[in-house]
Amino acid sequence: MIKFYTLFSILLLSITTIYSQHPLPTETTPLFRGSGNCVLCHESDGNAMTWNGVDVSPISYWRSTMMGNASKDPLWRAMVAEEVHNFPQLQETIETTCLRCHSPMGYTEAFFNGDTTYSMAQMKSDPVANDGVSCTACHQIKENNFGTQQSYSGHYLIEADSIIYGPYENSDTTHMPFWPGVQYNVEYGPHMNKSELCATCHTLFTPYLDNSGNIAGTFPEQTPYLEWKNSNYPSQDIQCQDCHLPNVDDPILISSRGNYPERTPFWRHAFVGGNVYMLKILKANIDSVGATAEPEHFDSTISRAEYNLTESSVVLSTFSDFQNDTLEIRVIVENLTGHKLPTGIPFRRMWIHLKVEEVGGTVIFESGEWDSEGKVADYNSDYEPHYDFISSDDEVQAYEGVFIDVDQNVTYALLRAAEYIKDNRIPPAGFTTAHNSYDSTGIFGNAVIDPNFNKDGGNEGSGMDIVTYKIPGEQSKTYRVTAEVCYQSIKPELVDHLRVISEPDITKFVDMYDGIPNVPFIMESVMFDIVTGVETEPGLVAEFKLEQNYPNPFNPNTVISWQSPTSGWQTLKIYDVIGNEILTLVNKYLSTGKYSIEFDASQLPSGIYYYKLDADKYSETKKMVLIK
Repeated sequence: MIKFYTLFSILLLSITTIYSQHPLPTETTPLFRGSGNCVLCHESDGNAMTWNGVDVSPISYWRSTMMGNASKDPLWRAMVAEEVHNFPQLQETIETTCLRCHSPMGYTEAFFNGDTTYSMAQMKSDPVANDGVSCTACHQIKENNFGTQQSYSGHYLIEADSIIYGPYENSDTTHMPFWPGVQYNVEYGPHMNKSELCATCHTLFTPYLDNSGNIAGTFPEQTPYLEWKNSNYPSQDIQCQDCHLPNVDDPILISSRGNYPERTPFWRHAFVGGNVYMLKILKANIDSVGATAEPEHFDSTISRAEYNLTESSVVLSTFSDFQNDTLEIRVIVENLTGHKLPTGIPFRRMWIHLKVEEVGGTVIFESGEWDSEGKVADYNSDYEPHYDFISSDDEVQAYEGVFIDVDQNVTYALLRAAEYIKDNRIPPAGFTTAHNSYDSTGIFGNAVIDPNFNKDGGNEGSGMDIVTYKIPGEQSKTYRVTAEVCYQSIKPELVDHLRVISEPDITKFVDMYDGIPNVPFIMESVMFDIVTGVETEPGLVAEFKLEQNYPNPFNPNTVISWQSPTSGWQTLKIYDVIGNEILTLVNKYLSTGKYSIEFDASQLPSGIYYYKLDADKYSETKKMVLIK
């Protein structure tokens, strides 16, 4: 019965893919094909494009991603409308520039046909152009200008030679060149697995204007590729695709037609980052935005994005002490990604929410709480500065990029963004000010002089921030501390900036936004108690406590520390991400005291691991990350 149900579900999903209420476009142009043509072979049918009974076809993954909906993204359309509204004399330039990456098939086809501009109206009326960043866009890009400035800001190279590049050698085919509506030749393209492919659109420099409306320079609107270059990832040969198109090592049959061999590895076209909120807006407005995905597709993509935020983005650690009637809580946020966090367009932010309560629930300190609109309480009207120490609950550690115009005023208009006044988005591990890309990916504001921001013992490249909270406390009390890392892919202040402008695409987006509460997504959280009291005798401790390992992430050694207020049998074990026991570090009787042990993970692969301390009635587990 279980096997029958699984197969039935797969077949049903395949039927949904082909006969969806929101069908994929099947129109063709001289250069491109709508994704509905690709699905004819690259669909899941219970055999092809199926892994462990699950549909892993590119179409089923891609159609509900932000890339699949790049041309339909209501926030992007609103931002284009805002720029055109403010600078109508530049409408052709604004729309042509933005459509290069959000509608690459429409833009490229127009210029192939001899046009010198491309408009939103043209894109909206063309099913192929409105197919987002689709199959035959990415798979036709050539590597000739990869990694150069000439490739950035949407200057990918696509030529009229009907060549589709794939990641497999010996990619001979007898179907694709002759299949009606397809007619491409397939060639092996190892560049499909290089970060430089993604960099063509995800390294974006936009012009900014002076007060007279003249172009005064360019602004690094988003630079994930350059941030990646200034990290440990390239030296470890970890590409963008390794995280955003996670692969399956098991052999997968990639075509439902023809007699072709199974391929390995297989890249799942997940394309998720952290934009859970916009995905929810798309799911709630499928018909209005013209999406080709069904709700169940969006549910899957939302789940993948949530997993990405909670399991693959940050590690949150805390250390606490009580001295001189002061609670001192150190909060450490470590970036696990290969770029700044958050990255991309600087309308996103991440922040620390720290709450301290007395037993009984009386809150004595809270920094970073939010209201029903998702606005951070006590956030400065212009922007919140970066902090090394926080002692007042109207101070909030917010990680974000904030830009200013030529008059040094904070602005949300991209065409007025002349420079950053604050950029304390947490850099990736290995990031240094000496790297040749630093001029486009720099740190700005108070974080520049913070000895605990991207530094460890004065050395750059830690990929973490340590902020210390100092809060008045009392002897002989128990305090409960909750620390959270919060994330928003859209700042509510940006929407406030937009909602006063009367343009159809802006009004449409604001209405969608108002229908989905913009509460932050909690990426990581920890909760622990601090018991204050008289000093204990030397060598004694007042409570059980398992510390966060240090360093973390680590390679390959890290130290795990804990303290025990009683004598007894204690175990400390290491587990992998699915709960398999890997190693026992401690299994013996221990006296009251403080302990630490070094864990050597040189024989283990990179990944997320857990360590668990069991002692008396106490048990606690913490996460650690091995990056090689």
